[in-house]
Amino acid sequence: MQKRVYEYMERWKMVEPGMAVLAGFSGGADSTALLELLWEYGKEHGVRVRALHVNHGIRGAEAWRDQEYCREFCGERGIPFSAVERDVPGYAKREGISLEEAGRKARYEIFEREVLEGRADRVALAHHQNDQAETMLFHLIRGTGLRGLRGMEPVRGSYIRPLLGVSREEIEGWLIKRGICWMEDSTNEELVYMRNRLRYQVVSRMEEIRPGSVRRMAGTAERLLELQDYLDGEVEELQRKGVRRREDGLAVALDPLKTLHPAMKKLLLHGCLEELMPEGSVRALHVEQILRLLEGGRGSRLTLPGNCFAVLDYEELLLKKGYGTQKQEEEVYCAPDGEYHYMGATFRLTLENRKKIGEIPVNRYTKWFDYDKIKDNVVLRTRRPGDYLELAGGGHKKLKDYLIDCKVPREERDRCILLADGSHILWVTGMRISERYKVTEQTKRVLKVQMEHPGVSGT
Repeated sequence: MQKRVYEYMERWKMVEPGMAVLAGFSGGADSTALLELLWEYGKEHGVRVRALHVNHGIRGAEAWRDQEYCREFCGERGIPFSAVERDVPGYAKREGISLEEAGRKARYEIFEREVLEGRADRVALAHHQNDQAETMLFHLIRGTGLRGLRGMEPVRGSYIRPLLGVSREEIEGWLIKRGICWMEDSTNEELVYMRNRLRYQVVSRMEEIRPGSVRRMAGTAERLLELQDYLDGEVEELQRKGVRRREDGLAVALDPLKTLHPAMKKLLLHGCLEELMPEGSVRALHVEQILRLLEGGRGSRLTLPGNCFAVLDYEELLLKKGYGTQKQEEEVYCAPDGEYHYMGATFRLTLENRKKIGEIPVNRYTKWFDYDKIKDNVVLRTRRPGDYLELAGGGHKKLKDYLIDCKVPREERDRCILLADGSHILWVTGMRISERYKVTEQTKRVLKVQMEHPGVSGT
């Protein structure tokens, strides 16, 4: 078994010479075997190994017995050892979660701090093939996709699982052969815990019906992991081509999304939601809801966990944080021969004599207006109710309708920079100006407005 574990570690490139590896050490058979194997491997390959025991404060004297066993085990071998105490029952009560989940969260918080503070490069966990089978079954009965069905990964970030290639029976047999004892956790027999029920009522029965079931499930998990790795690469390429990062989230191009195979469409959306929503909150249901949203009308909106929303716009599916739009700046009153800054852009206003100007050129970011037709103050602002433009022939058009006709996404309309004269919009910057303010042969004074924005010049 020892040789197989070392080959498994090297196949998955779990450690390198010079690394510091922290082994989670409970004193049970699995973690005892893990620590013994890592310690011997580390001496031969220049890997620094130390043990960390987490006392959950659940089992009273038994917990202190286990902690003392771990300390003595490490002391006999010269393995660096430390113990941390956590009030897991109190944590479970505060968070409203089970003891099992609270214990898991407490351990991972401790492990992650060790890595973040530079005391460990890798954290070794003692999960084996039986644990893998239980995990796969747990995800299956809860409802899962390919990612959940593949179970635990041999390497995930800083976490490594060297024993995933061997079974519980092999581990205990190896310890007995070497004359190494271990501590039994009495809670492992309690069927109140989901994992224990799966272990004794499902997995053990599977082995009775078809010996080798655990080993074969572990093999299936590896094959599914390979498939998931391939699909992840395909999804990354799809995101690169069809997903745009925004300040408040992601924008997925609709045309390429519609042409995808349903399976790839779901994987792409699931990956985008994982990037947007709180960790662990994405469910298959959310993807299905978005697929239904895609069949709705433009402007349709879906509420997601974590104050996140999906919005169907003209050419993109917006996945964003927050319901509304970004807070806009206060409006800016402008006067000729001045320079003004608004929403990241710079505006320069100059007053010129019409007789000194020849033909008015066409320029997207520089516009000329008949200054004498402006009734109120010239203001830089965003839209508000009642805004309108004047069309050729003297008719009026609501600004909202104009933006809809131009297919400006709903989420972008409140970020359009406007040059306004009261409710009359002189210029929707980057787009059109109102017919009323156009320079004619009768114009005497011309207001020239130049807009400069990062990457855009008004000249």
